Amino acid sequence: MAFIFYDTETTGSDRCFDQILQFATALTDDDLNVIDSFEIRCRLLPHIVPSPGAMVVTGVRVDQLFDPQLPSHYEMCNRIHEVMTAWSPATVIGYNSISFDEELLRRAFYSNLLPIYLTNTGGNSRLDILPLAVAAHTFAPQGFNWPVNEKGRTSFKLDRLAPANGFEHSNAHDALADVHATIHIARLIKERAPAVWNSAMAYRSKASATQFVELNSVFMATRLRFGLCSSSLVTAIGINPDNSGELFALDLRQDPTLLSSMTIEELAAHIATKPRPISSLKLNASPLFMPIELAGAHASGYELGLEEIARRAELVRNDEGLRQRLMSAVMSGRAPFSESPHVEEQIYGSFYSRSDQSLVDEFRGASWPLRLELSGQFEDPRLRGLSRRIIYFDAPHIMGAKMRADFVHAIAARIHARNDKSGRWTTLDDAIEDAQEMLIDAPLDRQAILREHLARLIAWREEAGLILQGANTD
Repeated sequence: MAFIFYDTETTGSDRCFDQILQFATALTDDDLNVIDSFEIRCRLLPHIVPSPGAMVVTGVRVDQLFDPQLPSHYEMCNRIHEVMTAWSPATVIGYNSISFDEELLRRAFYSNLLPIYLTNTGGNSRLDILPLAVAAHTFAPQGFNWPVNEKGRTSFKLDRLAPANGFEHSNAHDALADVHATIHIARLIKERAPAVWNSAMAYRSKASATQFVELNSVFMATRLRFGLCSSSLVTAIGINPDNSGELFALDLRQDPTLLSSMTIEELAAHIATKPRPISSLKLNASPLFMPIELAGAHASGYELGLEEIARRAELVRNDEGLRQRLMSAVMSGRAPFSESPHVEEQIYGSFYSRSDQSLVDEFRGASWPLRLELSGQFEDPRLRGLSRRIIYFDAPHIMGAKMRADFVHAIAARIHARNDKSGRWTTLDDAIEDAQEMLIDAPLDRQAILREHLARLIAWREEAGLILQGANTD
């Protein structure tokens, strides 16, 4: 199977309220030889205020953000979806992608009425090289040079790890350069830490990972937590009834004989202690599982001896009542889901109805005037809001004057200052304050771009303020 490596450069670090500015991807064969590549940039969305820190890191200038020759966000996302679909089925890979880039990509697809689960449906699976690099540090440390950060700890940042291991990365934080750096690290892991690579490849799909935990009463689960690799011998206790991709596993340093005598309330208090006796493992997020025979001294619990570990696992697997009480204790400790009022955070709400999905398909192939007509026919309020937002961003001239004015005012109110305490998006006030603080200690080579962005942000705030002032006097 082929591999699709990708990376994004964005306006900031919030997965819901920032946007992708640059996207790059490369298609490789099974041996990680590059077959094809693609990259694209887009203009800044009208309701997004870029973080000055992100602009300094990526080197994006003000004229790039507003370049009319660049595609719109809608056009870029459609092109990305076309390319990745044409290269599928494949294993989709990034660096710290599952927790960041993929969420941004899903939300970009969602906001542009595209299917959001491209990376793990239609025969595709996904992989993240960051946790593999962390695991390689534990299981095959001699095969790599490990850079150290300012705090004296091993740094797994791509722009440090890749150069330390022979990759020329002078253009770090360019999306295509980071794609090739990720491919370089993947090749090294495959060659120098084959047990890690093979484990990741074996369970990169939800189906294969689920089958593994069903067939193995004991296995080693390796997770990345706070930049550190944590490996434990565990046994599965059950799958979240509300999410078939989430597995709960018991650390076998826990004695099930003691657990079996506890009530649900006592178990709930016990599993809240640290280190956590029960872990949450994502079966659909390329979990790093290994058979017990590969564990060795790397896994917590191995010191108990394999015979004792196996005995504890069998006790748990044969005690359905204990597993059910453990599951109830875990679920009872979780806060109830509360839906956000913001459409950006409603991505994982209910599925669209069949009629709405048919309208989505029609919308994507329609002219702009017909899209405006279709936008009023959606049952789902998310689709009504998102479709009209797309139209305003890309073809505002087809809207009536009042609808355009409403969008202008709503965007100005959103970005001018922090009025809505429920949102995490960057406002103009926030960005100006950040840029001014950064300028105090900024090195000379960063001052020019910071001053450029600060001047644009101040002018933008004045424009938004005049819009709001005018609305208040109408």
